[in-house]
Amino acid sequence: MGKNFKGGKKHKKGAKKNAASFNKAKLRLVREEGEIYARVTTVFGNGMAEVLCNDDVKRLLIIRRRFKGRNKRDNNIAVDVMVLVGLRLWEVVAAKKKQKVDLLYVYSKEDISELKDLPEINKKILPGFVKIDEEDMPFEMSNSHGDEYSDGDKINEIVETTNSKISMDLDFDFDDI
Repeated sequence: MGKNFKGGKKHKKGAKKNAASFNKAKLRLVREEGEIYARVTTVFGNGMAEVLCNDDVKRLLIIRRRFKGRNKRDNNIAVDVMVLVGLRLWEVVAAKKKQKVDLLYVYSKEDISELKDLPEINKKILPGFVKIDEEDMPFEMSNSHGDEYSDGDKINEIVETTNSKISMDLDFDFDDI
């Protein structure tokens, strides 16, 4: 039998997960025409989701095979996840249907902080952004107090009446039980 000069297939070397230093990959930005930033708003399942794109248009995201199954280790698609999508410029869209886009890249939480600094990204699509219209508010918000509560007499009166009602309800004899 011959000698093993090579020393095997180096399985032990590959199994040491903590031995190699982790190098962070460079942030993937828009490179070509038809690529656009988006935020996932709804996950439908079956490889589809709805995204709000950088141009304030909702589109149907098609999750390709590269991001499914065994390949979705760091590419989990959930609500409020930032993604880079590719527009289907060649596709003809019916009037009542949404335009389809393909998933190109999924940004991690650390990458989002770097995306916020980019001038070309729309701040409305970033996770956590809430737009409040004053016209749609059912009530008026202000920092001043109303006249009836300015000196606190009304509040003290309400507290005293509730305390008296509570004390009246608690008068009972334990021997009757």
